[in-house]
Amino acid sequence: MPLNRLATLSAALYALFMTCLPITAFAVDPFEFQVYGYRTQGKGNLDPELLSSYVVAGQKGEDGEIGSQSMMRYAVELEYGITDKTDFAYYLNLARPDGGDLQYAGSKFRFRGRFAEAGQLPVDLGWYSEIEWWTSKFNDDVLESEFMLTLQKDVGDWTFIVNAPDIDKVIIGPNHKEVFEVGWRSEASYQMWEHSRLGLQFYGGVGRVDNVTPTGQQQHYVIPTLHTVLFNAMPSSLGLGFGLTEGSDLFFLKANLHFGGDTDERIYD
Repeated sequence: MPLNRLATLSAALYALFMTCLPITAFAVDPFEFQVYGYRTQGKGNLDPELLSSYVVAGQKGEDGEIGSQSMMRYAVELEYGITDKTDFAYYLNLARPDGGDLQYAGSKFRFRGRFAEAGQLPVDLGWYSEIEWWTSKFNDDVLESEFMLTLQKDVGDWTFIVNAPDIDKVIIGPNHKEVFEVGWRSEASYQMWEHSRLGLQFYGGVGRVDNVTPTGQQQHYVIPTLHTVLFNAMPSSLGLGFGLTEGSDLFFLKANLHFGGDTDERIYD
């Protein structure tokens, strides 16, 4: 890559990081570190995916709780294109705590779509909605709903994506009477080669809209990510995750692997 392009990439990613850093975060789904682009799967297309992460330095469990330290997390995702503009997906969440066996953590159903063809609006706009349930070992709030908008803008070799506002409401659980939470996901990425791009992802939120959580208890992550195609057939996203608050896991590895879909897409989740 020419030095001027590398300098531009570094400056832009640093600017995005400094813009997002003051935003506080509350709750992040650790089974789904992926940012959703505008493109949908396409009618009749099936994309099995494996979302995985390993916590190198995390939180220790207290009072019988399962800690995140040395935990492996897996989300088996089956995404299917219902129409050219609407997708459906099912997720099976599994976890292996440090020294423990692989166990069921929860599941969810998700719909995702887009409002127009690419380029018809100043910013390509889509939507995302899901219902998720958890075992009490991993989340006291056992049934939740979520909705967010997906915004994407391509500028030359650059792609900017924002998934916000990410609105999360507890349906069954200790916090079902609380006001909903608002979070976000975002990424700035640069197309380096035909099937590879380098990105910087951010995950977090402001917590409850009526009562922001103290900074030390919040979760806030930045993940340098490489999107590429492995073995000329497997779109993949590989990243190093860094927690920015005391309530976050300090360091983890993530790997999202697609076993279907279109290897020519610029955007991989």
